[in-house]
This record gives sequence, C-alpha cells and structure tokens, in this order.
Amino acid sequence: TFVNKCKHTIKPVIADVACIYTTCSAAEKKAAAQHSYTGAAVGKIGAGKRKSRTINNKWLGRIFNQDGTCGSLGEHCSMTEFNLDTGSVYTPQAYDISNIQGYTQALQICSPGCDTVTCRSASCSCNQAYPIGDMSGCGNDYPVRACGAGSKAFEIVFCP
Repeated sequence: TFVNKCKHTIKPVIADVACIYTTCSAAEKKAAAQHSYTGAAVGKIGAGKRKSRTINNKWLGRIFNQDGTCGSLGEHCSMTEFNLDTGSVYTPQAYDISNIQGYTQALQICSPGCDTVTCRSASCSCNQAYPIGDMSGCGNDYPVRACGAGSKAFEIVFCP
C-alpha cells in the first residue's frame, strides 16, 4: 500500500532491478522475468490518499516517487528497496530505505510484526537508511531489515 502524507501529489514507481546490476545466467534472467512486476502502474496519488498494488512475493526491486529528477530505476533519489525473492518458508523478506544516490523524499516502510524504518532527512541514522554516498551500508548493511518468510503486506509512506 502506498500512502501519501505529503502536501502535494506524488507518483510512485515500482521498478524491477533483478539482473540489472549483476550478471545473471539465462536461467536467472528467466526467473527474474517471471517475478517481475506486471501489474498496473501506481499512477498519481493525491495528498492524503492511498493506493494498493499486489506485487509477486519473489520480486526484487525499488519503489520511489518519480519527482522528475529520478532515473527509471530511482537513480539520484530516495528509494525503498525490496528483496522478496528470499521468501522461502525459512528465509525472511528483506527491505531498506536508500539515500545512497541522493536524498529527495522522506520515506517509511512498515509491515505488521516487522521493524518499521523511517527516514525524514538527509542525515537520518544508519539504523534507518543508507546515507548519501555510503556504499558500505554503515558496515555490514545495517539499514537492511528482515521480516519473516512468505508473503507480507508492506506499507510505503511518503512524507511520514
């Protein structure tokens, strides 16, 4: 679910990133294509409104607000990142907020029974988001959270 708590309209984008930044075998590319997001675009969400979409529980990708400065995969913008392809019966889903390429948006990710992460400024702490330019992940990918195995209902809040 996408929640807009901003005072302006937003346009969330769901972007697949499997096999984009790494070399994948033909079998991995086929699997990534099978788990791509193929649903309707989120479109614009007015201030104070919300929209929901169902995403494959093996999806790997990013969600961000396309404010006109973001690349097609969220480059140069604040983004949420999800690795749902970890979701076997034993392996938790993984998620984080990243400002590595630039801070543009206050964001929050929450799901019942999981850690909530919130970043409201370019200087939010490493336990909440990847800082601007920090590829080390604050040491050991500290901003990444894991949340139980299987399907999860996530809420992404813009301007929390």
